[in-house]
Amino acid sequence: MYSRQTKIFGILGFPLGHTLSPWIHNHLFSLSGFDGVYLVFEDQFWNEKGVSSLLDLKVQGVSVTIPFKEWAFSVADTACEASAQMKASNTLCFADGKISAHNTDGEGAVRSILEENKKLLSPEDSSSILVIGSGGSAKGILFSLVKKIKENATNHLTSIPSSLPKGKIRILARNKTAVEEIILSLNAGELISSISKEEAMEERKNISLTIHTTPVGMKGIGGEPILGRDFFHKHSTLFDIVYNPLETDLVKEAKRKKAKIIPGYSMLLYQGIRQFELFTRMDVEKKWIGKIESILLRELKKRK
Repeated sequence: MYSRQTKIFGILGFPLGHTLSPWIHNHLFSLSGFDGVYLVFEDQFWNEKGVSSLLDLKVQGVSVTIPFKEWAFSVADTACEASAQMKASNTLCFADGKISAHNTDGEGAVRSILEENKKLLSPEDSSSILVIGSGGSAKGILFSLVKKIKENATNHLTSIPSSLPKGKIRILARNKTAVEEIILSLNAGELISSISKEEAMEERKNISLTIHTTPVGMKGIGGEPILGRDFFHKHSTLFDIVYNPLETDLVKEAKRKKAKIIPGYSMLLYQGIRQFELFTRMDVEKKWIGKIESILLRELKKRK
């Protein structure tokens, strides 16, 4: 039941026939007792007039997906640190005539990793994290990875940047220029560096976590995985952020090698939870998370 007091939120993007965000947010509104509704605003063209139309509808916040994340950052009055660094945002909040931009992608990824194994992001762990890709998702995840590892270093070791573990984060991508630009923008010293496919294969025994951020493997998108089938091993963990299909070819290869798997929908879940907290200023209770995860899994299985 909706009323004049019901707060309106939604998602901007194109196309949006696949989106699972309404399932996340509307169920969270229901579980929390928050008087809100989350709608789909699908349009090929979003511009300044689009913002006006949202304000006319009294929309209080939106999730933003491709291809409008850079546009979302550009129309905001203020931006979070992650958005400012990446020049892209996946969340806009409207309040008091102002627009604030946020990016929850990286936070969602880091929380997914921590839920699996906190040691994977420990600066005291000498193993490496391999990030595959250099696009928008990779940027958000890398920003949050660097931030979290620096925080852990400050809490457990020392706040001196030079003490950060050398080569803890490695980037593997075909666009070498984009990789160098990312490394420069993150200003993390020797904590992060590029790596070739051949070097990754040679160092695979020391790579404990691999994060795949490219669209390869996504339903309807072809292409060969950048890594060979012999890359994974039983002491490694794969986090493929593709969630449709539930198991990509890369995940299947990793499973054959007895590697641990962080499901791609986990990032979708936790970035959505962070958006809900920004929209409502409410904390998500732990018992709600399991219910939302079950809903996501059920919907994804329907879409095989």
